[in-house]
Amino acid sequence: MLVIFRKTLYLFLLFFASSIQAKPFAVSTEINIRNGDWYPLPEEDMKAAAVDTALAELTKGGLFSIVAENKSNKLYLDISLIGPAETAKLTIQVNLKDQPSYVSTASISVHDMDFQGIYNAFEHIGQVAAQRLNDKTEALVIKPGKKLNSSSPANNKKLKTVYDKAQKLKRQYQYNKSRILFEQVAAASGEGSEPLTALAKDELKYGLTVFEARQWMVAMGNSGDPAMISRSIRNSENLYRQILAENSDNLIRTQEAQAALDNLSVSRNALKNVLRAQTLMAASSIRMMMEQEYMMMGECPDKKQTSRFATSMHTDVTLNNVKNKGKETLYAFTENKTGNSFALSCADQRITVVN
Repeated sequence: MLVIFRKTLYLFLLFFASSIQAKPFAVSTEINIRNGDWYPLPEEDMKAAAVDTALAELTKGGLFSIVAENKSNKLYLDISLIGPAETAKLTIQVNLKDQPSYVSTASISVHDMDFQGIYNAFEHIGQVAAQRLNDKTEALVIKPGKKLNSSSPANNKKLKTVYDKAQKLKRQYQYNKSRILFEQVAAASGEGSEPLTALAKDELKYGLTVFEARQWMVAMGNSGDPAMISRSIRNSENLYRQILAENSDNLIRTQEAQAALDNLSVSRNALKNVLRAQTLMAASSIRMMMEQEYMMMGECPDKKQTSRFATSMHTDVTLNNVKNKGKETLYAFTENKTGNSFALSCADQRITVVN
C-alpha cells in the first residue's frame, strides 16, 4: 500500500512539475532599431521581416507568450545595422523574474542582395535568433544542467556524454535538441570543463550552422522539384551569409563560406536556365495549339477557348488574362511547375511567344 502511495505521489508531482514548466512566460516587448544612415529596407519592412518572424517563432515554441505590459518579464528586440560591412544583426534579450538575463543573436551579410533577398535575410535572422533564445531558455531555465557544474571527474565524464549526445543529435538533423545540449555544455563551469565548453560554444557559433548549410546543399542535389531546389539554395545561402557575419574574424571560415556562396550562385543561375527552358517548352506547346485553333476558326481564340485547350494539355499552365490591343490579342500565362510567366501574341495571322 505504501509503495502504491509513493508511486501515486511521484506521478502527481511529476505531472505538477510538467504543468508548471508547460506554462509559457508572459513577456512584454520593446523594439529598437539602430541603423545609422544605412537603410537596406524601410523600417516597417525590417520590423515585419525580423521582429514579427522572431515573435512568431518564440511563441510557437510554447515558452513565451506576448502581453501588452509585464514589468517582471521583458523581451528586448534590437536590430542593429552595420553599413560598411552590409551586415544586419538581431539581438534578443529576455529578463525573467528571479532569473538572470539571457541573450541570443543572429547576424547575416546582405552584401549585393536585392530587396527580396534582403527581406528574406531579415526573416532568417529573426527565426534563428528566436530559435537560439528558445533553446537557451529550454537548456538553462526549464532543464538546467546543474550537475554539469561540479568539478569532479565523474561529472566531467557526464559532460562529455552530453556533448557526444549533442553531436549525435546534430548528425540526425535534430538541430534544436542538439542546440539545447550544446547550450548546457557551454554553460558548464566546473573545473576541467573548459575544453568541452569551448567546443560547445564553437558549435553554437559555427558548427551547427555550417552542418545545416551543407545538408541543404545535399538536399538541393537530391531533389527534382524546382521549388524544393530553389528553397534549398535560399536556405543554404542564408546560412552561409550568417557564417560570414558571425565568423568575420576567421579567415578560413570566411573563405569557405565565400566559396560555398560562389557555388550556390552557379547553381541558382543553372536552375534559372533550366526553368526558363521548361517555360519556353510550355509556351511552344500552347503556341502550336493556338495556331491550330486559329487555322480552323480564322480568328484569335477567346479566353474561354484558350483556357479550355490549355487545361486539356499535359503542360501544366494557367491562363491569367487575355487583352485585346487593336489588331493584336495578348495572352498571359503562368507555367505552374516553375512559377514563371510567359505571354503569347496573336496578330497578323501568326501566334508568337512574346517573352
